[in-house]
Amino acid sequence: MAKKSKEYVFKFGGSKEAFLNRLRQLTNDHDRERRFFYFDNYIVDVKDDEISFGVGRAGHSGGYWFVSHFAEENEQMEFRGTVQYIGPEDDRTKGRKAFDNVLFVLFCILAFPVLLVLWISTGISLIINKLRKKPKPLTTEENLFDLMENHLGCQRV
Repeated sequence: MAKKSKEYVFKFGGSKEAFLNRLRQLTNDHDRERRFFYFDNYIVDVKDDEISFGVGRAGHSGGYWFVSHFAEENEQMEFRGTVQYIGPEDDRTKGRKAFDNVLFVLFCILAFPVLLVLWISTGISLIINKLRKKPKPLTTEENLFDLMENHLGCQRV
């Protein structure tokens, strides 16, 4: 269940068109059909009967929005609404998150035997190499000495 937040009320001294003109001034945008307005760290989303104000980021794809319904009276606008978190933890996506978690558990159950077989086969190959008494690999310095002294006939000073 969504947590109820406090209701806020704001007034703007002008009509809806004056408000939209103010938004256009802030964004230096002259497109009259625009729905989203971006300026500073804010976003304003204008719909027919609702104006939402993005007032804070919350991670990669979420944020806090003042979702308001407005009324116009006597050349004044009144915005009335609440601040809501809109993002991945929204009620609409909780079912999807549970489904994703179930898929992850199934993947782990299926991947575990494959990883176990790889781990055991690597261990067996190491044991077989030890039983064959393969020489351990030379260090870089030992390789240098082998090349210079044994193959090229140089003497170390």
